[in-house]
Amino acid sequence: MTIQQYNEYGKFLESTLRLETYPIAVKFFDNLEDIPKDAIFPKRDMGKHMAFCQAKAMTRMRGMTIALTKEDHWCWNPLIAFGMVDCTPGTPYFDVIKKYIGVPADKADEFLTNFPRLELGKCQAVVTSPLYKAEFEPDVILVYSNTMQLNMMLRAVKSMTGTYVKSEFDGIDSCAYATVPPVLNGQYRVTVPDPGDVERARAGKDEMIFSIPPQKLEEVCAGLKGFEAFHMDYRNTPWLFPLDFERPPFYNEVFEMWGLEKGEDWNKV
Repeated sequence: MTIQQYNEYGKFLESTLRLETYPIAVKFFDNLEDIPKDAIFPKRDMGKHMAFCQAKAMTRMRGMTIALTKEDHWCWNPLIAFGMVDCTPGTPYFDVIKKYIGVPADKADEFLTNFPRLELGKCQAVVTSPLYKAEFEPDVILVYSNTMQLNMMLRAVKSMTGTYVKSEFDGIDSCAYATVPPVLNGQYRVTVPDPGDVERARAGKDEMIFSIPPQKLEEVCAGLKGFEAFHMDYRNTPWLFPLDFERPPFYNEVFEMWGLEKGEDWNKV
């Protein structure tokens, strides 16, 4: 798929689902020289650090392309998940972090050991850009949606594959879960925005994150286009408009006085 095709699919997702914010293209760059020239490095260009959830927000809400090196990050979790710092068992970093991951003490070592992460030391920067104008092939695409928009994407996948989207859910660390597993296993994923995403990056309390591996983007979009053919797309979500609906009794009283037809009185218990 060409970069231009990715861009067009970004426009299609935004339009057909009436998304509030842009779908996000995420890429893990091994070489800083390959990063788009217009990318903003928070520390270099803004004199500030930024959490990965905030980079996503800048991208999806303002259309900005953000590049985060190790020095730009302001949250520990993505640094570990993206392989930018060492947090392997036996290190002092591991022993500190495991105390704060919200699991029973006797489960902490195993949980943190199995935490999703990319190869240590390979990623030099993670870049987020609106999919509609990204200048690179993404490693994963993130769509922030309401539950009905998510419903449409899940059904689109099922309509094309005959299978379900399977996910594991955690109430925290959405930055890692929405990105790393789809990169490693090439599968769709549904993720709940975590407290940091809500508190510091304006994720809505009714939003979910749908992760699309780049090789599956055409598939989910084809499923959504199939709904359009039957007028079952998000724009045409059926609403019932009952005609001759039941009304308070005084409606019928005045309608009769005006010589108009009466209907059923409603029965409010």
